[in-house]
Amino acid sequence: MRVNKTPPQQSAGYIGSIDTSTNASTDWTDVVSTDVQDSKTGSAMPAGLQFVSIGVRNTSTTGSAYLKLRARGGAADPVAAEIEVPATAAIALPIAATVGDVITTIAYKKAAAGDELIFLLGLSDPTI
Repeated sequence: MRVNKTPPQQSAGYIGSIDTSTNASTDWTDVVSTDVQDSKTGSAMPAGLQFVSIGVRNTSTTGSAYLKLRARGGAADPVAAEIEVPATAAIALPIAATVGDVITTIAYKKAAAGDELIFLLGLSDPTI
């Protein structure tokens, strides 16, 4: 007899955000947990946390932004087959139960230097 099992869902132990308004780069930019500001304390998150949920809004009115669920390979990586966030759009990704390694680095790419992406991120300790 085969028993179907649902893997346990992990919830965020930490909720925070990053400020992309000061980043004028239109190249891929890596984000790790220490780049994220804890919404409860106002301090940087501890090192080594995994991303379990990502919400992002693209404030650009003209260009798409892009997201990777891994570190960039290089600043000029192509955007083909990456997650697109169209101009003025928002997306939410519950990524806690993705197959494979835990996600400890994400990367984003803005369309223009003055664009801002608004991130709301859920993180947790990958050892729990």
